[in-house]
Amino acid sequence: MELSLFLGQLLGIYFIVAGVIVILRRKSLIPAVAEFGDNRALILVVALVEFIAGLAIAIAHPIFTLDWKGLITLVGWWMMVEGVLYLMLPHSRMRKFIRMVNKLRWYTLGGALSILIGVYLAGGGFGFW
Repeated sequence: MELSLFLGQLLGIYFIVAGVIVILRRKSLIPAVAEFGDNRALILVVALVEFIAGLAIAIAHPIFTLDWKGLITLVGWWMMVEGVLYLMLPHSRMRKFIRMVNKLRWYTLGGALSILIGVYLAGGGFGFW
């Protein structure tokens, strides 16, 4: 299987499922995300895993096109940047940012965006476009 197809399917399904969960469970996610911001060890683990996963995607899939394949590469780069930011930002700024975005409206918007991205990636991965 071509790597683009595999990653489109994998990331597409992940984004769809994650988006639906975020929308349906947004009220219960607010305290969990608030606790995440207080746990430095968990932030470190998430940052390292996210950076490594993003690096793997960016290295294995260097396709810079304006379609679903390019979006896969962009997701990898975004994961790397986010992982580095988790590692580099002072803890006080991280907590301030989390408090700012840890609101119901952001979960609704983020969940919907995740579903749209997931449908686009899965559609490409499963050969619909």
